[in-house]
Amino acid sequence: MKKSLIALAVASVVSAPAFAATSNVDVYGKLNFSVSYVNDQLETTPATLLDPAIQGVNDVQFTSNSSRIGFKGAEDLGGGLSAIWQIESGITLDEGSGSWASRNTFVGLKGAFGTVLGGKHDTPLKLVGRAVDLFADGFADSRNVMGGGSDTRANNVVAYISPSFSGFSLAAAYSTDLGTGTSNVFDDAGAVDSADRDERGLYNVNATYANGPLYLGLAYGDGDGHEALGLGSHWRAAAGFTFGNFKIVGQYDNLEDDSEVGIIGLTQPGDFDAWMVGGSYTMGAMVFKANYMEGEYDGDALDTGYENSQWTVGMDYNLSKRTTVYAFYVDGENIGLGFGAGLADKIVPSDEDVSGITLGVSHAF
Repeated sequence: MKKSLIALAVASVVSAPAFAATSNVDVYGKLNFSVSYVNDQLETTPATLLDPAIQGVNDVQFTSNSSRIGFKGAEDLGGGLSAIWQIESGITLDEGSGSWASRNTFVGLKGAFGTVLGGKHDTPLKLVGRAVDLFADGFADSRNVMGGGSDTRANNVVAYISPSFSGFSLAAAYSTDLGTGTSNVFDDAGAVDSADRDERGLYNVNATYANGPLYLGLAYGDGDGHEALGLGSHWRAAAGFTFGNFKIVGQYDNLEDDSEVGIIGLTQPGDFDAWMVGGSYTMGAMVFKANYMEGEYDGDALDTGYENSQWTVGMDYNLSKRTTVYAFYVDGENIGLGFGAGLADKIVPSDEDVSGITLGVSHAF
């Protein structure tokens, strides 16, 4: 499996090659640019209060797909103990801008006991899903259907990652801010319940097994940060298996609705269950891949439930270990393309089919 699959927790970003006794700095990143033609097949999408001009979307999109640049390092403190740090920033290639330290950014200690870090980081639940997404960080990201809840990059994080025991590892994190940017949440006194407060706290844990061709992951998230958004517990299970040139992956999510009073459009419309299956086949420099996912909200007292789905087929052509050109076709229902990856150039949700074809190039350094 790819290094990102083996790492899981945050081990991938802290288990870098050995550093010298003095502090070093490694520069790394990924630039991912694509051109997409997106067709929202519902041409009569009604205007909204937020955007009266929305009447359906048929458009060419130039997109920077979670491009980033990072700086990381470690200092050998002796006795098997190291100080570690990382600053990772998002880059918007198509518009020449970026956001400093907007991605996983932390400082911590690593030793035989494992790794402890503090800062901003993906939750353990999110990392389990990242391990099996064949079209991650783009228009066809699996979070278009299976996102929400604890699937986020949280702020104000303290996390622990255990060492690997023959492929088995644990991760746990506590945060006082889901990092969703939601501001219309109030505390018991009626005041805006801002981030970094007990009322926004949440905890996440995962257990993963990554050894040879097999990957298994189980994660759980809950806390006051969920309740402030009308959400309950969030469970996630994922698996992947590689045999020869084939790889198969799967994921299941359950996110409870915990809102006391349903508010149409602002709270989750009932408990949510979703599943995903996918596979890939490698033939020389070419990787053919496809996945399908489906979710269902069961409705609440004031809002009816609904289903959403997405399927994607595509191919990567690896020009080198670092450079890939790719193409894919995605089709979904009751979703917004690019919402899962948090793209600036995302397509508004549709209550009918929305589809797109994408050509892109990705380079890692």
